[in-house]
Amino acid sequence: MTALPILAFGVMAFPGAALVRRLGGYRVVGIGLVVAAAGELGRALPGGALALFLGTVVMGTGIAIAQPGLPAMWQRWFQGRVQLASVTLTLGITVGEVVGAGITQPFLLPLVHSWQGTMVCWGLLGASCIPIWLLGVPRDPAGMAGETSWEFRQLLFDRRLWSVYVLFAGQSLVFFSANTWIPTSVGGGPHSALASLSLVTLNGVMVPVDLLLIVIARPFATHRWFYLLSAGITLAGAGGWLFFGQRAPLLFAALIGAGVALNFAGLLAYPAMVAAPARVASLSAAILTVGYAGAFFGPFLGGVALDLGGGRQSPFIPITVAAVIMVVAALVAPVGPESGRESGGEPIAAFGP
Repeated sequence: MTALPILAFGVMAFPGAALVRRLGGYRVVGIGLVVAAAGELGRALPGGALALFLGTVVMGTGIAIAQPGLPAMWQRWFQGRVQLASVTLTLGITVGEVVGAGITQPFLLPLVHSWQGTMVCWGLLGASCIPIWLLGVPRDPAGMAGETSWEFRQLLFDRRLWSVYVLFAGQSLVFFSANTWIPTSVGGGPHSALASLSLVTLNGVMVPVDLLLIVIARPFATHRWFYLLSAGITLAGAGGWLFFGQRAPLLFAALIGAGVALNFAGLLAYPAMVAAPARVASLSAAILTVGYAGAFFGPFLGGVALDLGGGRQSPFIPITVAAVIMVVAALVAPVGPESGRESGGEPIAAFGP
């Protein structure tokens, strides 16, 4: 159930980018909203596990095809303010995750008395966003006439871009794996108060981090120091949990959450700040595809480490390795003041004509 949406995010990112080039970001995001809401409502239909799994795939597909369209749109809407727009979106994603995870079981489930009822509530909330999008958002042109798409092989074989992909994959692996394995590695087990508090800390710390990034006036999404900082904080949290997690679990959970939040916010803004308009959606799709592959396999690798008999902290071995890889990727990634468009300069040659 957890892996299916992540798999959809990765598999459907490139089809979403192709739709953006043909239909435009406004239409594709609207379609994605409709599909995601229908999938969430469909999970509550009669049919048991089959309806639940199919609805989950549909919901994840809707989110996945919408994601590449957003950077292309805010590059058009917020010239000179792409970073601010991106981090504001990141804040919305983070708040939605925290609120959804925080209120469903303790508040919403007792109110509607069934898990199907909770999915209906969230599906209706998603559906309520559709008229807001259709009526309140400026429309963009239907497609990108006269502009060529970025060929897949160019994205795939650009060695510089792979360091960006790996950076996003590392933070995705750390985030989803930490959410999976923190509850089982704390003293008291997955149903303890400490497990719940650790997860709240891991996810909740992202909100103030995003708010801090919003008020920062200087650009950071195309600067190496920013990604080295985010990777270093992530490594401190993951390595700290691996070796000293029983002593200060909340501290290390907070470090992991803060490092991941910084990295995610920067890389979500990165394509719209460095790529030519026709290539923003494709670059975003490539980052998301490779990144969510890391998220998909991360929890599995933690399970392998646990099965090999390393103890309840052993799932944090691959998490810590991923954080180390993030540091290396940040050292070689094509980021720097010369790579951005925010200052009014041209995009770097590899990313656009």
